[in-house]
Amino acid sequence: MQLISGALADKAAGAQADPIQGNSDVLAAQWGEQFAGEDITAMTLALRMRRIAMLIDEACIRECEPLGLKLNEMLLLMALRRVGAPYELRPTDILKMHSVTSGTATYRIDQLTKQELAVRVPDPTDRRGYLVRLTPRGLKMIDAVLHRLLNNFRADLQPMSAIPGAVEALEEMLRLYERCISKP
Repeated sequence: MQLISGALADKAAGAQADPIQGNSDVLAAQWGEQFAGEDITAMTLALRMRRIAMLIDEACIRECEPLGLKLNEMLLLMALRRVGAPYELRPTDILKMHSVTSGTATYRIDQLTKQELAVRVPDPTDRRGYLVRLTPRGLKMIDAVLHRLLNNFRADLQPMSAIPGAVEALEEMLRLYERCISKP
């Protein structure tokens, strides 16, 4: 823990950050004042996780915007990419993965097809349906975005990577946290 504390030498400065746009230390301190005397650790963990998710979204948006991509379009391209060749999914899989309505999924698919990043192809297992497939252009674009993001995340995590076992420990803790809050 001492190694981690050393990597966070500016923690005290974080608590003095902007009370509106501040980091999670600011949020935790504000909620601590509102619930004085109560253990709010579970809530501050959730706040930190949400803040981190927002920062990750901001990093993704910075990579997407120059390419004319929206964050939700990038997430759909990522979903198609991660399933492997031939990089295709049924629309119902997409709406389940992204927790959106069928109308929203259709709109997002339409946007990707307009940009020639994905195409609709007949579903060989259901003649009434179709699959959404990543195009070569879409594959090239998402791979470029993912490589830039990966390099940026590696650089951002360098202080943590310098601590033996820290990244692996965080990954295990996050896995446990996810299991704890997942509902069947």
